[in-house]
Amino acid sequence: TKPYFLFVGRLEKLKGLQTIISLFQRYVKAELWIAGGGKYEPHLRRLVNGGENVRFLGNKTKDELQVLYRNAIALVVPSICLEVFPLVVLEAFLQRTPAIVRNIGGLPEIIHGSGGGFVYDTEAQLLCAMEELLSDKRRRDYLRDSGFRATVQKWSADAHLASYFKLIGQIAGSRDETSPNRNVQ
Repeated sequence: TKPYFLFVGRLEKLKGLQTIISLFQRYVKAELWIAGGGKYEPHLRRLVNGGENVRFLGNKTKDELQVLYRNAIALVVPSICLEVFPLVVLEAFLQRTPAIVRNIGGLPEIIHGSGGGFVYDTEAQLLCAMEELLSDKRRRDYLRDSGFRATVQKWSADAHLASYFKLIGQIAGSRDETSPNRNVQ
């Protein structure tokens, strides 16, 4: 089968899929696989108009999504709204899948903070990122490892708990130093 780029999420206008469908209809090197459902799906299907390069997969379980992420060239997040911190990118990173995200909201911050993918503004930039990921396995592997490592070190539950307990320790230590009974014997 052809390699594929993956979209995961609600099929709503604000997620921006309508902005990349025509690119994938013209692109012969890889497909776009869409996991999810929503009110905007009928419109998106009309845009695809029976084209073979875009596949609608419907809603998937967590286990099914993990397999889809692992086998994708990259996750594509074409959102046209201000996403604060979409977990879909971290889910991809945990499966060692790089991400290509639109330069809006918190999406670029995740990419810059992880080194796990590309940020795009234009269709030409998106196409360039796709081409690089398809043609340069070493670069793709580097991005995969960077995204995974950053997610584990910065954004995992263990990383957050370690920071939380460190903060508690610092607060407790500062209270001991300022306690009025500190010098009492």
